[in-house]
Amino acid sequence: MRIFKNFGQALRGLRLNRGNTLLMTIGVMIGIASLTVIVAIGFGIKVKVLDRIANLGFGPESFSVIAGGGKMFFSRSKNTTSMSLQDAEDLLALPTVRLVVPRQRKRMQIINKKEFTNTRVYGVTPDWQRARGWHVVDGVFLSDSDMDRKRKVVVLGATPVRKLFKNADPIGKMVRLQNNFYEVIGSLQEKGLTESGYDPDDRALIPLTTSMARLTRERHLHSIKVVTLDASQVPETMEAVKHVLRRNHSLSILSEDDFRFITPEGIMEWVTESAQAMNRMLILISTVSLLVGGVVIMNILLVSIRERVREIGIRRCFGARKSDITLQFLFESVLVSLLGGILGIGLGLSISFGLQRFDILPTQVTWEPFALSFVFCTLIGLVFGIHPARKAALMSPEEAIRS
Repeated sequence: MRIFKNFGQALRGLRLNRGNTLLMTIGVMIGIASLTVIVAIGFGIKVKVLDRIANLGFGPESFSVIAGGGKMFFSRSKNTTSMSLQDAEDLLALPTVRLVVPRQRKRMQIINKKEFTNTRVYGVTPDWQRARGWHVVDGVFLSDSDMDRKRKVVVLGATPVRKLFKNADPIGKMVRLQNNFYEVIGSLQEKGLTESGYDPDDRALIPLTTSMARLTRERHLHSIKVVTLDASQVPETMEAVKHVLRRNHSLSILSEDDFRFITPEGIMEWVTESAQAMNRMLILISTVSLLVGGVVIMNILLVSIRERVREIGIRRCFGARKSDITLQFLFESVLVSLLGGILGIGLGLSISFGLQRFDILPTQVTWEPFALSFVFCTLIGLVFGIHPARKAALMSPEEAIRS
């Protein structure tokens, strides 16, 4: 019963000292609001990047194996000639694999009469379209017949179509790659520039067999895209792929991999690395703001205690223990902190929805801000309220009454 009585006394004290309560609340409110917005922006960027990656045909159930060791997009080994069509066939035989798309890549000039542009030319199989989910808006995609006959045909991305043909229809026209002419049989759906400035539409696709026989004149692959039966199978499939490739490439236990994996999560981390660094800095600033709010609570409570000396003395004279006074002011500190947290969450959510509504920054509201706010506010209330609470409890009742 005593604890509920002290809780009631804390509520009464806060109500009677509304000015001090407001001042103590503001500092915590600002810190929690900024923390809520930062967390919402962080999750919003993550969701947007993952959606963007999925839109580019890199869903959560897929990953790529790139020739050459190293991290992400940066090769550590100069030996990038190790992956072959045999590797692709062996990976397709894995029980958790649905699709395998071997690929060659070379950046070169593509020419249409007087117009020309440098673009990424990929040698791919017809399964590329199924694996990427990338639609053809005009014409047709590469076929098995094109592969078997090593036909000189090409499917263009939106960027080379725009640069080479302006507003003209490219289907059926001839473009030159090196010393050979290729017939344009299709044009890909436009995806648009990514936030990092990468242009996924700057590409041209030819049959892999044509690339090997006529363009690159090489047998090795640049990469292999692997699509699993389910997203949950990606980790175990990557382990199986690693085992197969190390076996095929005759790598010893001490040898490093001569290939590397690229996953949607890895791309997201790479793309958002600078944003994550900024978020960490902003979270640190928010934490400092919360600590400042805690110091404000402590100082205002100390001032409030000097103003409420007679109240404390009267309570002590009527039987209140030191622990009762301690709990009362500790409750006041925690309640003020939690009130600031609630108001801060409300303000933070309003700002987050506003940023999303007016398309200023992507935001995603999750449960994390609520949990973080509750934990932070409780800790701040306890840590910065203990000193004023103990000071109030240690006051002499006689001196307090005479004051």
